[in-house]
Formats: sequence, structure tokens, C-alpha cells
Amino acid sequence: MAQKTQIIAELKRALRATGHTYADVAKALDLSVASVKRLFSTEDLSLHRVDQICDLVGLSLRDILDRATDRTNPTNQLTAAQESELISDPKLLFMTWLVLIRTPFEEMVQGYKFTEREALQYLIRLDRLKVIELQPGNRVRLLVSRHFSWRPGGPVQKYIHQKLLREFFASAFAGPLEEFFFHGGRVSDEALAQIKRALRAASRECAEIIERDRTTTQPRNGAAFVLALRPWNYSGFAQFDRTPRDPSSR
Repeated sequence: MAQKTQIIAELKRALRATGHTYADVAKALDLSVASVKRLFSTEDLSLHRVDQICDLVGLSLRDILDRATDRTNPTNQLTAAQESELISDPKLLFMTWLVLIRTPFEEMVQGYKFTEREALQYLIRLDRLKVIELQPGNRVRLLVSRHFSWRPGGPVQKYIHQKLLREFFASAFAGPLEEFFFHGGRVSDEALAQIKRALRAASRECAEIIERDRTTTQPRNGAAFVLALRPWNYSGFAQFDRTPRDPSSR
């Protein structure tokens, strides 16, 4: 029953996205509008009628099923091929960042060097990459979860390390709104796991602050924060160890 409900919901979304009404469905199914409304409300659509509606909106049943699956099981990570395409075009990667921080289409055009046509073309590419679902009115629905992350050691993470972090950490972090902490120690695996959970919680809280701030009327500026953790020993301190250790080990 839950799957049928999801399929019906996706059919309704597809009808809205393509500008079709229940009257159009009634004509395609050779039924009255009242009968179509009843079929949708009772979710009493046969497979044959689902196929007819799919033909009307220009989608296959597989497309509808895939969309339902994507909606109920948002991805936490893109494939290496998807990430490679994102970094192949700096504007596409930037547009990805804009949609991930839930930037409205109007702001993409007004606040950045995108024409409406260009911004729409990049959104269409992200739709084809299954990063977003492009909806009527140039609205965007993310197909990635709130806990989305880049692939460890993947194309985007390598790009971030090589370009963004090098520039980010070149700052002295001395401004009134800047902050920098670096702390470490020798800890057990249990303590390391606790720190990891604490960092994840802090990251979610920071992301929620950014999300709530979207409604403010105050001027907003670009900002970034980094939380990182790994078992690590500074190679420059290795000379002081009584027993040589791998620099990446504890």
C-alpha cells in the first residue's frame, strides 16, 4: 500500500510538472473528471491506467518508480562519475554548491553572474545527474539527504583539498568574526568515536543555523567552517618518539 501511495504521489507531481490536469487524464483514460479524481483519491489505479498516465506525461513506469525510490531513499553520496562531471566545469560545481545551500533561483540570477537561461541549463544538468529534481517555476528539490557528504578521497574532496582548503587555511584567522582551534592528544578508540559523534552533532547544528539564517533581513556574507578528525601524529615530532611509528597511526 505504501508503494502504491508513493507511485500515485509521483504521478500527481509529474502531472503538475508537465502542466496536465485531471481533465487531460480523463480524456486519455476515456473517463469523466469525477471518475479520475475518485481513482486518485482511492488509489485504485490499475497498471494499465498507470501506463496510460505515464504516456501522457512522457515518462515510463520505471521513471516513476525511480523517482519514488529517490524520494524515499535520498542518497548520502554521489558516484565517482557524478563527482567527476561536477568538477569538470567550475560553474557547474558552483551551481551545485548553490543548490546544496538551498539558494532560490531568483537569487542565483540576481546575486551571481548567471543569466536566467544559463542558470536553468545548469539546473537541468544537475537534474540529469540526479543531484536535484527540477520542478515547475525553476524550483529545486534536492535528491541528496541532509547528511550528504562527498566521497572520501573522491574527485570533489580532492578538488577541495587542492584548491579550497589551501586558500582557506592561508588566513591568519585574526579577524573579530574569525576563530581557529587546533587541539589533539593521544586517545583511545572509544574517545575518538565520541569526538567523531560530537563533531557530527556540531556540524548539524551549524548547518541548521545557516538554514534558519536564510530568513533574516540582515546583510549576509560568505562564510565557511571546517570540522576534521583523524588518527594522526605530526611527522615533525617523530624524532622524539622512543619507538618509531607510522605518522598516520596513533
